[in-house]
Amino acid sequence: MNSNLIATLGALGWIPCLAQARAPADAVRSAVYLLILLIIIGVFVVSVFAVLINRRRSAARATNLRKPSLTLDAWAESGRRAEPETRIFDTAGESAPGDAPTSTAPSPHTEVRNAQNWPSGQRPVVMVTGAARRVGLSIATAFARAGCDLVLTYHNSVEDAKLAADALASGGIAVRLVRLNLADIESVSAIGSLLASELPRLDVLVHNASVYEPTPLESLTPQRANEAFRVNALAPLILTQNLAPRLAQSTLDGGGSVVAMGDIHAMGLPRKNHAAYAMSKAALIEMVRSLARELAPHVRVNAVAPGVVAWPDHGPESDELRQRAYLQRVPLARAGQPEDAAEAVRWLALEAKYVTGQIIRVDGGRSIG
Repeated sequence: MNSNLIATLGALGWIPCLAQARAPADAVRSAVYLLILLIIIGVFVVSVFAVLINRRRSAARATNLRKPSLTLDAWAESGRRAEPETRIFDTAGESAPGDAPTSTAPSPHTEVRNAQNWPSGQRPVVMVTGAARRVGLSIATAFARAGCDLVLTYHNSVEDAKLAADALASGGIAVRLVRLNLADIESVSAIGSLLASELPRLDVLVHNASVYEPTPLESLTPQRANEAFRVNALAPLILTQNLAPRLAQSTLDGGGSVVAMGDIHAMGLPRKNHAAYAMSKAALIEMVRSLARELAPHVRVNAVAPGVVAWPDHGPESDELRQRAYLQRVPLARAGQPEDAAEAVRWLALEAKYVTGQIIRVDGGRSIG
């Protein structure tokens, strides 16, 4: 048996020395050595393949991590830090009490919620900040009726935002909710950059969200003044900066459009005890004029400056006597409606193709009264 094995191995030329081995013990020993050698070679080859496969998998995982993602976790992790105590409102110069924070505990302040699938790009895409209630919701509704998909931001009005998104999406458009704290400029920049890379298109950006509250000089603090500037002026500027390249690619006849919500009371009709607010809104108006030149000819930049289009739900201006006194100085002798401002925004964005750098007053004539 051993002689036959030696003869066979010798004929195959595997180990010539085995073919010449004469002692059966040497032949067996050589066969064992050969088997061990083959096993070692096999283990080495398998190990090399395993290393190569693991390297490929690691590279693929690293590539996926570098790609932006619009999942809930990615949005939440894009800015996980303590949320400052602030009051963000979703109206043009009018406060919404439901938006006041109920807690100052740390919480993620950016996330995305799905109302429908992400916009396909077949319809125009409009982004509206502070769109959960009041004027912001009316603006979103006007664009939904015009057949646009929506990206809507909110801060603390979680339930209102869900209800609004579901109602708007029931009309057949795509709606995406983005929770965004405009007081956190780093977060604003991160979300703007992520949207710029993920949106299939962006045609209109509406800066509606604002913070509005009295700041009497004797009680004004640097923190409150800084907050008003960040939310009302700096955040719109940074968001526009990040999204301008996508707006410039709009295929709408008039090109991309930015519309900011100003306030006639920050344009020569200041309210008493609102210096910080008025200064921040005045800065926003100058942003509109500056960017109208800088982003032309591919993006138009305008503003709507309401007087009263929605009385506040609380505070001094919710008092009926004060409202009557205000209306006495309005030539049309009535308050406007959120829809009045919304239609002006829609017109500027979709129809006013040769209008840029303008501030449209929607105030019933109050600015000339």
